[in-house]
Amino acid sequence: MDLNRVGLHIYEIRNQFTYIEGNVGILNQALEKGNNTGAFMALQSIFVSASQVSRMLWAPRKVGKARSDELRTFLGIPDEHPLNNKDIQTLFDFSDEKIEDWVKKSKGKYILADYIGDLATSEHKDVMMEHILRSFDIKSKVFVYRGVGFQMENLMTAMRGISDAVNKAHAHLFPDHWKDVEEKGKDAEEKSKADDKKPKTKKKPASKSKSKKKD
Repeated sequence: MDLNRVGLHIYEIRNQFTYIEGNVGILNQALEKGNNTGAFMALQSIFVSASQVSRMLWAPRKVGKARSDELRTFLGIPDEHPLNNKDIQTLFDFSDEKIEDWVKKSKGKYILADYIGDLATSEHKDVMMEHILRSFDIKSKVFVYRGVGFQMENLMTAMRGISDAVNKAHAHLFPDHWKDVEEKGKDAEEKSKADDKKPKTKKKPASKSKSKKKD
């Protein structure tokens, strides 16, 4: 086993999970503010990274099978896993052709595009999933893109186990990185404590200048 090669793949997988974590935060903020564009942007970014992780650990082509098998063995991840999902892996493959196919299949149908809300209580409750271009149900937490649905809470739970295994392997292979992170964290904590101990001084109000009367 070439630890350098394995390590670089794990380094990249960890980056993808960092992007996912960041975009989950953006998604939550966008939903709170009612920003549909921000929410869909974050959802798309989450699935781009999830697709990358899935492809690296479960190569869709024979040329990458040995690599993905080696990575999963190193990380202790079984072949049977929710992230081993062709819909996730190929979600953005040939997007132009998939959009065209979706348009043809939805011709003359009641379609739904860019909807965020409680679908079951909305006027769109009877729309078929295959005729939804893009939606996020705030109750069921189902994200739909081009008629394919993904339960977000289940997906995030499935990815959390992989993320934990990747972080553990990353700490083993790149201990200096984690040492730097810990030291920075300690420095920030000590600085915060020191700031708390400093006496709080009140700012003096600015002195008012006296204007001279002109003769």
